[in-house]
Amino acid sequence: MLPNSHSVKVFAACLFLLVIPAADALAQKAWTLQQCIDHALQNNLNIRQSDLSTMQSEVEINRSKAGFYPSLNGSTSYQYNFGRSLDPTSYQFTTQEIRSANISLNGNVPLFNGFQLQNSLRQSKLEYLASQHDLKKIQNDVSLNVVSAYLQVLYAKEQLKVTSARLNESTQQRDRTKKMVDAGVMTQGNLLDAESQLTNEELNQITAENQLSIAKLTLLQLLELDTISNFDIEDPLVQSPEMTTLAQTPFEIYALSLTTLPEIKSADTRILSAEKNLAATKGNFYPRLSLFGGLNSGYSSARETVTGTNYVGLFPTAAVTQSGEAVLSPVFFTNTERTNFRDQMDQNFSKNFGLSLNIPIFNGLNTYSNVRQSRLSLENARITSELTRNQLFKSIQQAHTDAIAAQRKLAATEKAVVALQEAYMYAEKRFNAGLSNSLEFLTATNNLTRARIDSLQARYDLIFKVKVLDFYAGRPLAF
Repeated sequence: MLPNSHSVKVFAACLFLLVIPAADALAQKAWTLQQCIDHALQNNLNIRQSDLSTMQSEVEINRSKAGFYPSLNGSTSYQYNFGRSLDPTSYQFTTQEIRSANISLNGNVPLFNGFQLQNSLRQSKLEYLASQHDLKKIQNDVSLNVVSAYLQVLYAKEQLKVTSARLNESTQQRDRTKKMVDAGVMTQGNLLDAESQLTNEELNQITAENQLSIAKLTLLQLLELDTISNFDIEDPLVQSPEMTTLAQTPFEIYALSLTTLPEIKSADTRILSAEKNLAATKGNFYPRLSLFGGLNSGYSSARETVTGTNYVGLFPTAAVTQSGEAVLSPVFFTNTERTNFRDQMDQNFSKNFGLSLNIPIFNGLNTYSNVRQSRLSLENARITSELTRNQLFKSIQQAHTDAIAAQRKLAATEKAVVALQEAYMYAEKRFNAGLSNSLEFLTATNNLTRARIDSLQARYDLIFKVKVLDFYAGRPLAF
């Protein structure tokens, strides 16, 4: 039976209510800069890998702490013996089959080991702290890359706006030229020039759209997202950056960065870690003293217990009396039974404890070689710290120089835009009045478009370079 019209309407309404939330979920989401940074920090694979290294360093701390605890180990064995063998409980040889078992519990407490445990624990804590600084360094690098990609998307969107505006102006200019050609005011060549300019602006718009797509793709890859067509970012009001940091010298910024940047803290921490590693390695030259103890018991199937004796009688022996009579000796028959497992565990139970002193005398120069290797590692850590500082200062110098150059370039391009805007307006008036040819007008148009794009690029370049300096100075990454 076919459904009536009322049922169809109800079904359509339900379907509409189900589709609307799904459509909203797929709607375009505008990401803020902070959302992009947070998402990248949570999903970046390098950060996740560094986080795992930090967890491994934490495990090493727990391992080092456990070295102070006593060791306790239990063992048990069960075996068969055939032929002539030694009874493990009576220590007598026998030829019968023996089934035996042994149970033991042994412990050891380190009393002195050349302070190796203490220094190893301190080194583990320092390595954990250094791994945290390394994680922070990777997070900072990812954040800077996201800011750079975010600004690149904003620049591409602004560039697309400029090319779209130029395309609209070129379309209007082509239409005006066509009317003037139809009226006989201008020649057909002017219309062809206008058509050529329009085609060029269409190509510029396509190029700007492609650059925007590439910029979005770069940001998407940093966010570890799949390429989606509806991805977009918010267009915040990006004002000209404050020049407070730019007014500082590279030495002043460098002094601030030494107290904030994690790579400096990581390098310094690893020097301390190498020092503790050297101290722990030197501990192998010292004697080691430990306290040990154990509990043991065993079982043997050959173990028997006497349950009683029976008198058999007097039997002659090999000895004789002076009168030549044989000497008689009483003979008894002994009754035995196999001792059970529980009784043997009790009867064979033993305890032991004592002190163990191990004095290193000669071990193939292993300790000497390890100490020398630790000294070299310490020296390498110190050089790495110095290299990190030198590289940081060079980066700050370069960033400061780049920011000043970007500031000068922005000022120059803004002046060029103002001058070329006036030249364009003057050329447009002359062209519309028929006092100049289309070539002069198109040249003025292209010069203005190029100047606007150069000014946009210089503006966003200055914003990023100042943000880099702010980052070195310990300021947050925000617009």
